[in-house]
Amino acid sequence: MFEKLKQGIRVAAVALPFALGGVVTAEAEGLKIAMVLPGPISDNDWNSVGYNGLQAAAKALGAEVAYSENVNDADAERILRDYAARGYNLVFAHSFSFGDAALNVAEDFPDTVFMAGTAKELAPNLGTYSNPDYQGAYLAGMLGAGASKSKTIGWVGGMPAPNMLANLHAYEAGAKEMVPDAKVLHTFIGSWFDPPKAKEAAIAQVEQGADVLSAQGVGVIDAALAKNVLALGAMTDQNHLGPKVVLTSVLWDLGPLVTAVGKAVEDKSWKSENWAYGIAEGSVKLADFHGLDAGVPPEVLKAVQAKFDAIKSGAFTVPLDTSNAE
Repeated sequence: MFEKLKQGIRVAAVALPFALGGVVTAEAEGLKIAMVLPGPISDNDWNSVGYNGLQAAAKALGAEVAYSENVNDADAERILRDYAARGYNLVFAHSFSFGDAALNVAEDFPDTVFMAGTAKELAPNLGTYSNPDYQGAYLAGMLGAGASKSKTIGWVGGMPAPNMLANLHAYEAGAKEMVPDAKVLHTFIGSWFDPPKAKEAAIAQVEQGADVLSAQGVGVIDAALAKNVLALGAMTDQNHLGPKVVLTSVLWDLGPLVTAVGKAVEDKSWKSENWAYGIAEGSVKLADFHGLDAGVPPEVLKAVQAKFDAIKSGAFTVPLDTSNAE
């Protein structure tokens, strides 16, 4: 998925990795995985996904893992370098803005494998990984349009980055498949993290008739609560943020990817490439409905499940459209 950088909750400076984040050690020798994150691991969003994926890999592989949270762009290279110097043989730069830092460090530590959210170019020991959450966005669009009584649904996101555009276009396409005359409102608020602005934009969409909102940023669920309309969460199960309005969430489980990369490093089969784990790999899915599916027409739920199964089997491919939105 696009990355939400959470500018408002970063710290101005970062100490050594072990001071900021934490270390979780399994009784094992060999594989050591570190992750550098741009925000707090408690954000129920991008950083929580990274941390949870790291812990899943630690459990699956018996690896030693460590992390640093709230790392800003200026400090990323220093902290990545410190982990490599400490002997971590796999280091994740879990931010789309840490790519250049990872590339710089990778050149100086050729025996360490680095994975970055994005990078201007790859290196023999630097790979990338993406969040194909647009696959889940297609399902969310189907569900949102099918659950809507007004045939108008909304989408509020941060910046018009490629991943965000892919998410929006897939959401629109899914909505149109379910309800051909559905109207999809969208707003880019111009920031990765501005809850008041996201809430304001979402309320404006509700005032234009939207009764289901795709929450691609913090603040949208607050608007759904204020206006008593449905919301579709992102990244983690966000129902607890609005138990009566968050119908479901498009989940991103990074555990399978971190585990697969770690195993590949361990058995020396790792390749420098883009690792994309979506629905077929068990990384993208819809969260539990928490009973709110009772208000959705059964035929809609059936159609969404059928589409999920088709994507998983390869019978249907969600179009990847990163063109600019009008």
